[in-house]
Amino acid sequence: MEDAAFILWLRNLDYVKGKVGDTPTDVASEEAWLRAYFERDGDCYFVAETLGGIPVGTNGIYDVLGTTAETGRFIIHTSVPAAVPTSFLTFDLAYGEMGLSQLRGTAVASNRKVHSYLRRLGFRQAKVERAGRVIGGHPIDMLHFVQDAKDWFEVRQRIIPLARLAGTRIQEWERAYFQKGTPQGLVTEIG
Repeated sequence: MEDAAFILWLRNLDYVKGKVGDTPTDVASEEAWLRAYFERDGDCYFVAETLGGIPVGTNGIYDVLGTTAETGRFIIHTSVPAAVPTSFLTFDLAYGEMGLSQLRGTAVASNRKVHSYLRRLGFRQAKVERAGRVIGGHPIDMLHFVQDAKDWFEVRQRIIPLARLAGTRIQEWERAYFQKGTPQGLVTEIG
């Protein structure tokens, strides 16, 4: 619950709006959404943080059906190269500790950057859902993707070097953050 203000701020960034669904307008509404979410059995919602405890994004595993689940709620602040390590940890949890066999992902049809990222992580497009979601009062087409555990384990080996490099860059970013306050545009005080 203590991350509600951060999550709300992140979801209201210009490059995120219209791509993750409608966003609550205030912290109390975000907290209400989180309360309901936390009561769902088996769902996980993560705030990605640097080793120094600076929140930089979110990710989740939810809508678990047997050995499959949805992955999403994935937003990483663009100033921090934390996407690959965050995905790495989330997918290892899903296929390891949770014992899942498949993850599903959904993205707004116009969000080509996310489509490319999912494909790089071993997801394949499963279907297009016309007017699959309403965002800001407008029907939006959605693309659905799937990733099997075997695909993740193949991709995992290829991206280990990339995840390590990202870890080094995150540490550099974090050192600059603590030395200079809020470098590269990340805001720490969220209203």
